[in-house]
Amino acid sequence: MKNIYSLFFLLLLTNQINAQNKDEQEALQDPAAKEILDRVSNKMLSYQTIMADFELVINNRVDKLQSKSRGAVQIKGNKYYMESMGSMVFFNGKTLWSYMPDINEVTVSEPDSIEGDFIDNPALIFTFYNRDFKYRLIGEARIENRWMYEIDLFPKNLDQPYSRFKVFIDKEKEEIYMLKAIGKDGIDYTIFLINLRYNLPINDSKFTFKTSEYPKVEVIDMRF
Repeated sequence: MKNIYSLFFLLLLTNQINAQNKDEQEALQDPAAKEILDRVSNKMLSYQTIMADFELVINNRVDKLQSKSRGAVQIKGNKYYMESMGSMVFFNGKTLWSYMPDINEVTVSEPDSIEGDFIDNPALIFTFYNRDFKYRLIGEARIENRWMYEIDLFPKNLDQPYSRFKVFIDKEKEEIYMLKAIGKDGIDYTIFLINLRYNLPINDSKFTFKTSEYPKVEVIDMRF
Protein backbone atom coordinates (compact mmCIF):
# COMPACT_ATOMS: atom_id res chain seq x y z
CA MET A 1 0.00 0.00 0.00
CA LYS A 2 1.37 3.38 -0.99
CA ASN A 3 1.59 6.29 1.44
CA ILE A 4 -2.06 6.62 2.32
CA TYR A 5 -1.58 10.06 3.81
CA SER A 6 -0.82 11.23 0.27
CA LEU A 7 -3.95 9.71 -1.28
CA PHE A 8 -5.29 12.81 -2.75
CA PHE A 9 -3.96 16.14 -3.61
CA LEU A 10 1.27 18.36 -8.34
CA LEU A 11 -1.41 21.10 -8.93
CA LEU A 12 0.94 22.49 -11.57
CA LEU A 13 2.17 19.18 -12.95
CA THR A 14 2.36 19.53 -16.73
CA ASN A 15 0.40 17.00 -18.76
CA GLN A 16 2.92 15.03 -20.83
CA ILE A 17 0.60 13.95 -23.68
CA ASN A 18 2.19 14.51 -27.09
CA ALA A 19 0.24 16.32 -29.78
CA GLN A 20 0.10 13.30 -32.08
CA ASN A 21 -1.92 11.24 -29.61
CA LYS A 22 -3.98 14.05 -28.06
CA ASP A 23 -7.02 13.68 -30.35
CA GLU A 24 -7.03 9.91 -29.90
CA GLN A 25 -6.90 10.27 -26.11
CA GLU A 26 -9.72 12.81 -25.98
CA ALA A 27 -11.89 10.65 -28.25
CA LEU A 28 -11.95 8.04 -25.49
CA GLN A 29 -13.33 10.49 -22.95
CA ASP A 30 -16.85 11.59 -22.02
CA PRO A 31 -17.12 15.25 -23.16
CA ALA A 32 -19.66 16.07 -20.43
CA ALA A 33 -17.32 14.76 -17.72
CA LYS A 34 -14.34 16.56 -19.25
CA GLU A 35 -16.18 19.89 -19.25
CA ILE A 36 -16.98 19.61 -15.54
CA LEU A 37 -13.50 18.39 -14.59
CA ASP A 38 -11.83 21.14 -16.64
CA ARG A 39 -13.93 23.83 -14.96
CA VAL A 40 -13.03 22.60 -11.50
CA SER A 41 -9.36 22.17 -12.41
CA ASN A 42 -9.09 25.68 -13.89
CA LYS A 43 -10.76 27.18 -10.84
CA MET A 44 -8.43 25.43 -8.41
CA LEU A 45 -5.35 26.30 -10.47
CA SER A 46 -6.28 29.97 -10.32
CA TYR A 47 -5.61 30.08 -6.56
CA GLN A 48 -2.18 30.92 -5.19
CA THR A 49 -2.67 28.66 -2.17
CA ILE A 50 -5.20 26.06 -1.02
CA MET A 51 -5.79 24.82 2.51
CA ALA A 52 -8.20 22.07 3.49
CA ASP A 53 -9.12 19.73 6.29
CA PHE A 54 -10.09 16.22 5.30
CA GLU A 55 -11.49 12.97 6.60
CA LEU A 56 -10.01 9.70 5.43
CA VAL A 57 -12.17 6.57 5.58
CA ILE A 58 -10.55 3.17 4.98
CA ASN A 59 -13.04 0.41 4.29
CA ASN A 60 -11.81 -3.18 4.20
CA ARG A 61 -14.49 -5.07 2.30
CA VAL A 62 -12.73 -8.42 2.86
CA ASP A 63 -12.54 -8.30 6.66
CA LYS A 64 -15.53 -5.96 7.03
CA LEU A 65 -13.49 -3.37 8.93
CA GLN A 66 -13.60 0.41 8.74
CA SER A 67 -11.40 3.15 10.16
CA LYS A 68 -11.60 6.93 10.08
CA SER A 69 -9.02 9.65 10.63
CA ARG A 70 -8.71 13.41 10.19
CA GLY A 71 -5.97 15.44 8.58
CA ALA A 72 -5.07 18.76 7.00
CA VAL A 73 -3.18 19.88 3.91
CA GLN A 74 -1.64 23.12 2.65
CA ILE A 75 -0.75 23.51 -1.04
CA LYS A 76 1.22 26.24 -2.80
CA GLY A 77 2.06 25.57 -6.43
CA ASN A 78 3.86 22.23 -6.49
CA LYS A 79 4.70 22.38 -2.78
CA TYR A 80 2.64 20.90 0.04
CA TYR A 81 2.53 20.14 3.74
CA MET A 82 0.22 17.52 5.20
CA GLU A 83 -0.68 16.06 8.58
CA SER A 84 -2.51 12.74 8.66
CA MET A 85 -2.60 9.51 10.67
CA GLY A 86 0.09 10.69 13.05
CA SER A 87 2.50 11.65 10.26
CA MET A 88 3.76 14.94 8.86
CA VAL A 89 4.79 15.26 5.21
CA PHE A 90 6.80 18.15 3.76
CA PHE A 91 7.44 18.64 0.03
CA ASN A 92 9.28 21.72 -1.29
CA GLY A 93 8.92 20.89 -4.96
CA LYS A 94 12.01 18.64 -5.05
CA THR A 95 12.62 16.95 -1.71
CA LEU A 96 10.04 15.05 0.34
CA TRP A 97 10.30 14.46 4.09
CA SER A 98 7.97 11.97 5.83
CA TYR A 99 8.18 12.49 9.58
CA MET A 100 6.83 10.08 12.20
CA PRO A 101 6.64 11.95 15.54
CA ASP A 102 5.92 8.85 17.61
CA ILE A 103 9.34 7.37 16.78
CA ASN A 104 11.07 10.67 15.94
CA GLU A 105 12.13 9.43 12.50
CA VAL A 106 12.13 11.21 9.13
CA THR A 107 12.54 9.59 5.71
CA VAL A 108 13.98 11.80 2.96
CA SER A 109 13.44 11.16 -0.77
CA GLU A 110 13.21 12.92 -4.12
CA PRO A 111 10.07 11.65 -5.92
CA ASP A 112 9.83 11.66 -9.70
CA SER A 113 7.33 14.46 -10.40
CA ILE A 114 6.86 13.36 -14.02
CA GLU A 115 6.16 9.66 -13.51
CA GLY A 116 4.29 9.92 -10.23
CA ASP A 117 0.52 10.07 -9.97
CA PHE A 118 -1.77 11.72 -7.46
CA ILE A 119 -1.64 8.68 -5.19
CA ASP A 120 1.95 9.71 -4.52
CA ASN A 121 1.41 13.46 -4.44
CA PRO A 122 -1.51 15.22 -2.77
CA ALA A 123 -1.37 18.21 -5.11
CA LEU A 124 -2.49 16.17 -8.11
CA ILE A 125 -6.17 15.89 -7.26
CA PHE A 126 -7.17 18.76 -9.53
CA THR A 127 -5.25 17.72 -12.67
CA PHE A 128 -4.53 13.98 -12.52
CA TYR A 129 -7.61 13.00 -14.55
CA ASN A 130 -6.33 14.55 -17.77
CA ARG A 131 -3.27 12.36 -17.99
CA ASP A 132 -3.88 9.13 -16.13
CA PHE A 133 -7.56 8.29 -16.56
CA LYS A 134 -10.54 7.77 -18.80
CA TYR A 135 -13.63 9.40 -17.31
CA ARG A 136 -17.40 9.20 -17.51
CA LEU A 137 -20.21 11.32 -16.07
CA ILE A 138 -22.55 8.97 -14.20
CA GLY A 139 -25.14 11.62 -13.34
CA GLU A 140 -26.14 13.75 -10.38
CA ALA A 141 -26.62 12.73 -6.76
CA ARG A 142 -27.96 14.53 -3.70
CA ILE A 143 -25.64 14.21 -0.70
CA GLU A 144 -26.22 16.07 2.56
CA ASN A 145 -28.74 18.34 0.84
CA ARG A 146 -26.24 19.31 -1.82
CA TRP A 147 -26.37 18.36 -5.50
CA MET A 148 -23.23 16.65 -6.76
CA TYR A 149 -21.87 15.58 -10.12
CA GLU A 150 -20.87 11.91 -9.94
CA ILE A 151 -17.95 11.00 -12.21
CA ASP A 152 -16.15 7.66 -12.57
CA LEU A 153 -12.46 7.54 -13.47
CA PHE A 154 -10.80 4.44 -14.92
CA PRO A 155 -6.97 4.17 -14.91
CA LYS A 156 -5.31 3.83 -18.30
CA ASN A 157 -2.54 1.84 -16.62
CA LEU A 158 -4.25 -1.43 -15.76
CA ASP A 159 -1.39 -2.42 -13.43
CA GLN A 160 -2.55 0.16 -10.86
CA PRO A 161 -3.75 -1.28 -7.51
CA TYR A 162 -7.16 0.38 -7.88
CA SER A 163 -9.88 -0.48 -10.40
CA ARG A 164 -11.51 2.96 -10.52
CA PHE A 165 -12.18 6.19 -8.69
CA LYS A 166 -15.42 7.93 -7.95
CA VAL A 167 -15.45 11.72 -7.72
CA PHE A 168 -18.31 13.79 -6.34
CA ILE A 169 -18.21 17.49 -7.24
CA ASP A 170 -20.42 20.11 -5.59
CA LYS A 171 -22.48 21.62 -8.43
CA GLU A 172 -22.90 25.03 -6.84
CA LYS A 173 -19.37 25.53 -5.49
CA GLU A 174 -17.63 23.58 -8.27
CA GLU A 175 -15.36 21.95 -5.69
CA ILE A 176 -14.39 18.33 -5.16
CA TYR A 177 -16.36 17.07 -2.19
CA MET A 178 -15.37 13.42 -2.12
CA LEU A 179 -12.93 11.11 -3.88
CA LYS A 180 -13.05 7.34 -3.50
CA ALA A 181 -10.39 4.87 -4.62
CA ILE A 182 -11.76 1.35 -5.13
CA GLY A 183 -8.94 -1.11 -4.54
CA LYS A 184 -8.47 -4.41 -6.33
CA ASP A 185 -7.46 -5.92 -2.99
CA GLY A 186 -10.86 -5.18 -1.46
CA ILE A 187 -9.70 -2.10 0.45
CA ASP A 188 -11.28 1.24 -0.49
CA TYR A 189 -10.04 4.70 0.50
CA THR A 190 -12.38 7.67 0.63
CA ILE A 191 -11.33 11.30 1.12
CA PHE A 192 -13.85 13.97 2.15
CA LEU A 193 -12.57 17.52 1.67
CA ILE A 194 -13.71 19.84 4.45
CA ASN A 195 -13.38 23.58 4.98
CA LEU A 196 -11.51 24.56 1.82
CA ARG A 197 -9.75 27.95 2.05
CA TYR A 198 -8.04 29.83 -0.73
CA ASN A 199 -5.28 32.42 -1.22
CA LEU A 200 -4.27 32.55 2.44
CA PRO A 201 -0.56 33.39 2.92
CA ILE A 202 1.79 30.42 3.41
CA ASN A 203 5.52 30.95 3.92
CA ASP A 204 7.68 28.68 1.74
CA SER A 205 9.52 27.52 4.86
CA LYS A 206 6.39 25.54 5.74
CA PHE A 207 7.27 22.97 3.09
CA THR A 208 10.79 22.15 4.29
CA PHE A 209 11.61 19.87 7.21
CA LYS A 210 14.20 21.42 9.52
CA THR A 211 16.15 18.88 11.56
CA SER A 212 17.19 21.64 13.98
CA GLU A 213 13.58 21.84 15.16
CA TYR A 214 13.39 18.11 15.99
CA PRO A 215 16.14 17.20 18.49
CA LYS A 216 17.73 13.74 18.07
CA VAL A 217 15.57 12.94 15.03
CA GLU A 218 16.73 9.86 13.13
CA VAL A 219 17.20 10.66 9.43
CA ILE A 220 16.77 7.93 6.82
CA ASP A 221 18.02 9.38 3.54
CA MET A 222 16.78 7.46 0.49
CA ARG A 223 18.33 9.83 -2.06
CA PHE A 224 21.62 7.95 -2.32
